[in-house]
Amino acid sequence: MPRSSSSSSSKRTVAALALGAVTLLAGWLFFARRNEGQEVSPPPENTPTSAAPERENTNAAPPPRKTQPLPAPKADDHVAADGLGFMPPHEGDPKPPGPLHPHPITPTHERIFAENRIAFALDDATDARDVAAMRKLLEQYSRDFPEDQWQLQGGYAMVLECLEHPGPASRAAAERWLDQNNGSTVKRSVSKSLAM
Repeated sequence: MPRSSSSSSSKRTVAALALGAVTLLAGWLFFARRNEGQEVSPPPENTPTSAAPERENTNAAPPPRKTQPLPAPKADDHVAADGLGFMPPHEGDPKPPGPLHPHPITPTHERIFAENRIAFALDDATDARDVAAMRKLLEQYSRDFPEDQWQLQGGYAMVLECLEHPGPASRAAAERWLDQNNGSTVKRSVSKSLAM
């Protein structure tokens, strides 16, 4: 007899769990359908958060938000493509009104952007094995950025050598360059040129 009471007890437990799951599913479906077509509107802007929310007509269109037009930038102001200005370069300088980008685009930034454009174009020309374009871009890079802080000139010159004169001599020179310029960002391109 003890067996039948324990099996009926476990059957009751399973039935109670199944009934609870069905009840939860039915409640979820009921409330999901009930709120289906309603939009949740944001709280009013000037309402304190501690006050109890008032019931609003959820079918009415929300009132338009009050937006203030941004002041037009002066002709001598430097603005981004989105029309927003920049934070002033020095801490004590006056800030223009409205939202601002975090820092100005300085001549140093412009120089970095120009260097990156040439470096990316060199990468693309290397991937396409366009020797003429590589030579032209490398000359421009040497002229505009003689300091060559990223060791691009020697690396791309090595890639050009491997493309123009494939063979054991250029391969040995490229391997020497790789050993001597471990920190160069052009290392990947030089390594790829060895496989060509």
